Amino acid sequence: KEKSPKINELGLEIIGRSRPIMQNMIFVLYPLFCILLPCMLYVLIQTKGFHRRTNFIHMIWVFIFLYYVYLVLETTGIGTIWEIGLYPGMKLQEEINLIPFRDGISLSMILNVVMFMPLGFLLPLLWKEYQSLVRTAIIGFCFSCGIEFCQLFNRRVSDVDDLLMNTLGAILGWLIWIVFSRITHLKYGRRNQGFGGKEGAVYLALSLVGQFFLYNWRWMI
Repeated sequence: KEKSPKINELGLEIIGRSRPIMQNMIFVLYPLFCILLPCMLYVLIQTKGFHRRTNFIHMIWVFIFLYYVYLVLETTGIGTIWEIGLYPGMKLQEEINLIPFRDGISLSMILNVVMFMPLGFLLPLLWKEYQSLVRTAIIGFCFSCGIEFCQLFNRRVSDVDDLLMNTLGAILGWLIWIVFSRITHLKYGRRNQGFGGKEGAVYLALSLVGQFFLYNWRWMI
């Protein structure tokens, strides 16, 4: 009988410690779910609706690709449809910078280059169609445009410098892939059995759409 209060206190302490862990898991899994849900629906439509085939190895790489996209969107902090009207004093002329390198080159610009280098590497690694530098650069540019557009909804500055640096990062990542593929004599096999060259672009677009329409940080408060 004397030990029961200590046991109760220990139980409350364990519960108290588990709550931050659960909250952290929700903070990670919720935005990741918003990205994965539309992408997995796309996979389901391709496999069940159009009877197209893929394989387990390719899907593992797709999950790696989508997790990278999740990290990019979490780092950039894009706005969502749920934030419309939260910032009534917002002035677009103050939230958009269309003058390249107006404040010179900063560390954040270099980090933007580094952040998009995995995109330029993973696209040609997973899809043969992105062996083209032009295609990879266009996808990097369009994905960056989507991010900058979404940032208009949460008072983060949409900067042409970010757009240029992100595109440069995708190009440098593609060049690294070229060197890597020449050294390793990499060939496309079962790992790349997907739904065609547009698959990568579709995943990027659906990730932005899912995050924009499904993610609402206020639900976690």
